Amino acid sequence: MTALVCWHCGGSLKNIATPFTRLAQCQACGADLHVCRLCKFYNPNHFEKCDHDMAEPAREVDIANFCHYFRAKPNAYNPREKSRADDAMAQLKALFGETEDNSKDTPEQSADQDEPSAKQKFDDLFKKD
Repeated sequence: MTALVCWHCGGSLKNIATPFTRLAQCQACGADLHVCRLCKFYNPNHFEKCDHDMAEPAREVDIANFCHYFRAKPNAYNPREKSRADDAMAQLKALFGETEDNSKDTPEQSADQDEPSAKQKFDDLFKKD
């Protein structure tokens, strides 16, 4: 049998008791494990995202649920899905003018270094001579 890996990060789940409880989480990334994305019945192409006839459709496929039909699937990790999300985030940042270089800067850090800060301007305005 193929070893189970986390649906979110691909980390090994061999140290976590199965069947997973509703509160089980990946030790590597903290993702919930009793989720549709880790279930053998999960089908992203299906209208209700589940191929099981009796299961109720879940609203969120990556948040822990109470489904009684959950069966862990060994090959649930799909790095391609994560890269699509990363691509979408990059497009969103590009739309709003953020680049890789300034996306992590705070507004104070990204401002022109020669320009005095707002606090400095305020202090200069009200300083006593």
